[in-house]
Amino acid sequence: MKLLPCPTIDDEQTTSDTANNTSLHKTSYPHLCNQLQNILRQYENYIQHRGNAWLITSIPISPELKTGLSKNYSFPPKELKCISEIRKSSPDVCPMCGSLKSYSLDHVFPKEDYPELAIFSKNLVPACDCNIKRKTTLKGDAATRERVLHPYFDTCFQARQISCCFTSQDDFRIVDVSIEVIDPEHPEYNSIQFHIKKIVIPSGIINWLVGEWVKLRRKPANIIQTIPLRLLKDQNALKECLLEALTRYDEGYGTPNNWHSIFVHGILNSPDVLDWLFNRHNDIFLGRVDPL
Repeated sequence: MKLLPCPTIDDEQTTSDTANNTSLHKTSYPHLCNQLQNILRQYENYIQHRGNAWLITSIPISPELKTGLSKNYSFPPKELKCISEIRKSSPDVCPMCGSLKSYSLDHVFPKEDYPELAIFSKNLVPACDCNIKRKTTLKGDAATRERVLHPYFDTCFQARQISCCFTSQDDFRIVDVSIEVIDPEHPEYNSIQFHIKKIVIPSGIINWLVGEWVKLRRKPANIIQTIPLRLLKDQNALKECLLEALTRYDEGYGTPNNWHSIFVHGILNSPDVLDWLFNRHNDIFLGRVDPL
């Protein structure tokens, strides 16, 4: 989860130019030209309501235009070169789920349900395969107004929203991991929780965190590289190392909601885990345990 700068593309101009391109007669011409004003008004509505799915209703367009816009998205004409530019702008962390990959392009509002937004730049976000796993999910319970959050408009992405909790019944040889929302009083709590359930968890974060734990158990200093290759004096020294690692991950990925930060933050806020990690690190260097 990461807040991204909203694209500065002039969608009114690019869409109007596309509408008037007579060579697109096999896709969007003249259908887009005939329905252009309705499309542009929907763009304005989307921006006005900051991508809030509860405030934006899909508008009817002809089947021909729906098909044409979908093809223009998949095979952009010269007027829509911005689509390729957004795809190439992929950050090093997925803005939708926080994973350490981003190689695709996601329609925040699915083009199947909102075909009029298929080529709208503010609806296109560089992401990982979490958009495929999400399918067309956009909204949840109407009573709580839970929804998928928007990386261009939802400023809650700037603050730390997600942590994790490690529990174990066998001295942390095997762990159970849960994802937690940090602030239950946050005004967007329901949507943050919904976003985690529908996007972050299906993206594979639990398996990734368990995998990191397995590597951490073998040799903590290899996974959290701010931990020195020497004995630690006390738990405060360990906490300082973890806080430094957390700051590096937050700043390096441009968001505190990347998976590395979630991992370290979960350790920092679990007294039992801190105690175990301190002893594990020192026992390895004293030769008391075999890390393998």
